[in-house]
Amino acid sequence: MARVLGFLAGVAVLFGAATPACAEKPRAEEKTLKIGLLQPMFKDVPQALINAAAKPFEAMIKSKTGMKGTLQMVPDYKELAESIKAGKIDVAVFHGFEYAWVKDTPGLQPLVVAVPNCGTVQACLVVNKKSEAKTPACLKGACVLMPKGTKAHCAMYLEHLRGTLPSAECCQAKREEVGVEEALFALGGGKADAALVDISALKALETNYPGCYRQLRVLAESKPLPAAVVVYRDGSLNSETVKKLREGLLDCVKSSEGYAFTVFWQLKGFAEVSPAYNSQVKNCLENYPAPGEIMNPEPRVPSPR
Repeated sequence: MARVLGFLAGVAVLFGAATPACAEKPRAEEKTLKIGLLQPMFKDVPQALINAAAKPFEAMIKSKTGMKGTLQMVPDYKELAESIKAGKIDVAVFHGFEYAWVKDTPGLQPLVVAVPNCGTVQACLVVNKKSEAKTPACLKGACVLMPKGTKAHCAMYLEHLRGTLPSAECCQAKREEVGVEEALFALGGGKADAALVDISALKALETNYPGCYRQLRVLAESKPLPAAVVVYRDGSLNSETVKKLREGLLDCVKSSEGYAFTVFWQLKGFAEVSPAYNSQVKNCLENYPAPGEIMNPEPRVPSPR
């Protein structure tokens, strides 16, 4: 089974998986939180897995806020931001780079940020150490493996690279999807040209398969990106509910259920929205503007590892 995709699907199960049409509806007197998530967040995550993880966290949210969560799936980040603005969504989750693109949406307020296990969100374009490629522009055509369950910021970084290169170069390989480790093994064995992975995958490979790791080289990497963020609509929740919701997420690792949640979704937990995070969001917007805007012309040269 593919690696768990991380924070976004995890928050979905925290608030409650999508309710089947035949399921019992919330009682009229019961307050609910309208939770918005992007449909692509659940790529490669079986619904059965989401459902299995949902129940204990539905109970935790209800115990903290007295409100049940109802999930709404939204096609893309723009529509999600507009739904918050229009009052259709109370709480939502964005990848950090998406939050940078929509953070000025009226009514959108950050609540907490995710803390990934490896501490960094970063996309890495990797090649075999014997590759003659010096820059991404040296990679010709559809040659970049995108493993099954590739994280959204990696896909964003590839689009960024493609925006700085001739359109026919450095694009996704046209082959059957493979897992992250399988892609890196193929790369280390000289059976693939390049792969785009999150930095956490490289760190795991270095720990678990150091021999394979030594056969690889980072050709280009994104700047560190902001982690995913939970947001809420200003005015949709009273201050006491916002406080309870924030504290419930910040303290979730203190309960057995919350700890299991963070392990399952590969998180250390959640943290307050800090000035450092806001600075990282600002830098992200400058280096990786929303699609259609002017893009940074130079990919980042990887630092020595």
